[in-house]
Amino acid sequence: MPRPARKQLQILDALQEAYERDGRLPELTDLARRFDIRYPTLREHLSALETKGHLQVVARGPGRSPEVTLLRAGRGVPMYGEIVAGLPVGEAAEPEGYLAVRGRSDRFALRVRGDSMADRIEDGDVVLLQRRAPTRQDEICAVRVGDDESTLKYLGWTGPANHPTRYRLRPHNPAYPTLEVAPADLRLDGVFHGLLRGDVVRDLLVEGGTATP
Repeated sequence: MPRPARKQLQILDALQEAYERDGRLPELTDLARRFDIRYPTLREHLSALETKGHLQVVARGPGRSPEVTLLRAGRGVPMYGEIVAGLPVGEAAEPEGYLAVRGRSDRFALRVRGDSMADRIEDGDVVLLQRRAPTRQDEICAVRVGDDESTLKYLGWTGPANHPTRYRLRPHNPAYPTLEVAPADLRLDGVFHGLLRGDVVRDLLVEGGTATP
């Protein structure tokens, strides 16, 4: 499935978050105002998302807003592809499905590949993460170094927390080096929230359902 452009992804996230929070989708005119765009522009973004397979738009007649159906609405925690616990590699884009566990819209899951966080986090484990900033030094975080590289490490920093001068990416496995990067080169994706291991992942992983207004 093609990946949405940035603005389309923001609109898709807003639709999914509204459904998870309220059990229904927002009015499209309200959504257009939220993003400070014209209603026809919003319809163009929805049409692009429909072409990419993320939602379905059905006309309901003159003067009526179309009916929007999310085709990958979250019914649990979205489970994405692999994150490397070792050397950073490319970012995964689309979820494999959803984990049937309770979670808010700011939570997601990634499958670990590599052993730089062993023996705390093993190859093949699934980590649950929360989209937030770390509140203390050396929390386990999913970060990207550069444009599209992704890794799982203890995240520390020098300088004040709200304006660090350097970030430190430390592995759990002493066989791997600690890396230092400039703040401009690091993007934080999430903070470690929990871990799943073994057959429980297979049992909890389901396909996304649908949501309508």
